[in-house]
Amino acid sequence: MDAALEVFSERGFAAATTRELAARAGITEAIIYRHFRSKEEVLRGVVERDSFLQHVHQFVSVDADRPLRDQLLDLGRNWRRFVHERRSLVTLLLGEMVRSEEMARLLRETMIHDAVSLVVRALRPQVGETVSAERLTMAVRLFYASLLCHFVLEERLGVEEDPHAQTRLETTVDLLLDALGAPPGSSGQASAVRNP
Repeated sequence: MDAALEVFSERGFAAATTRELAARAGITEAIIYRHFRSKEEVLRGVVERDSFLQHVHQFVSVDADRPLRDQLLDLGRNWRRFVHERRSLVTLLLGEMVRSEEMARLLRETMIHDAVSLVVRALRPQVGETVSAERLTMAVRLFYASLLCHFVLEERLGVEEDPHAQTRLETTVDLLLDALGAPPGSSGQASAVRNP
């Protein structure tokens, strides 16, 4: 999987071949096809292996007595760490999803939809029924979009470490809580949702 990610990152998904993937991994092309039906399945395997969902599962399993704001800050910090540690994968996926509807669908299915759904379910007990499902889902999507936008800007501007990252994260979390009408210091009830 590491070899596949390297080749995809260097050549782009469309230009990479299974022959190149095999050569980089030091295996035969037949071995790739024994485990994967296509190059797309190889990429799906890389995405699933390096998914952010493990961090989301941690979020939905934390102590219910911790303030929701603190939990969301942890989730945001974990997201930031994730995109920086897996910079080549995130950059590859962002580029490929613009070029390919299939890649956009893969990203939506394997990373965005599941992560948003888990966080929405975790937040529901905290915000109550006064917030519509649409509003809650959109607020969580905007939360992730904001965090991703910061990453993209840092990448494009060549910023290694943003000195204002923590302040921006806190503001983003506060905006999310304001949009949901949840007091920032309220105790979190995210643990009500467990791993499916």
